[in-house]
Amino acid sequence: MKFPKLIGMTLAFTSLSVLAGNDNALSALALKQANYSLEQAVEKVQNNYKGQIIEFELEDDNNQLSYEIEVIDVITKEKHKLELSLEDGSVLKEKSKSIGIKRLDDDELAALTDLQASDFNLNKIIALLKEQYKADILEFELENEKGITFYKFKLFSEQGTQQVLVDVKTGSMISVMKK
Repeated sequence: MKFPKLIGMTLAFTSLSVLAGNDNALSALALKQANYSLEQAVEKVQNNYKGQIIEFELEDDNNQLSYEIEVIDVITKEKHKLELSLEDGSVLKEKSKSIGIKRLDDDELAALTDLQASDFNLNKIIALLKEQYKADILEFELENEKGITFYKFKLFSEQGTQQVLVDVKTGSMISVMKK
């Protein structure tokens, strides 16, 4: 009797994987149709907000896809969460709040400190990843693990989804997974 249950669970998991793959493909398609690029969005945020971009993802809100970008400034102790239009880069939503440094865990604070001290150029890395992997960037996040500060990028190409880690100090890249 456990065999039919196992088949059912396997089919459900396979269906979820297919849906996730479809979601990634639809996001990549939306990026290809966007009038305002990820690079433009990153540049706009960097020019208008102090601090470091710690996270990027595509947000689907009421059937309108937007760039969701989070920025933290450890000097002013502020966090900004922005949603920018893929159509024209206009700010659709903006939330800003004061954060205490104590609210950041040690890894987050180390990551922000390392990034601030580095010569890391996010737009150059985005362009390099898109060219080298022939892929769209669906999301990225700043992390610090095992004493290494890196951005974890989620890419989507004809070969599927993969993650690439980029060391903020050295610019070294390593592909860690393909699905």
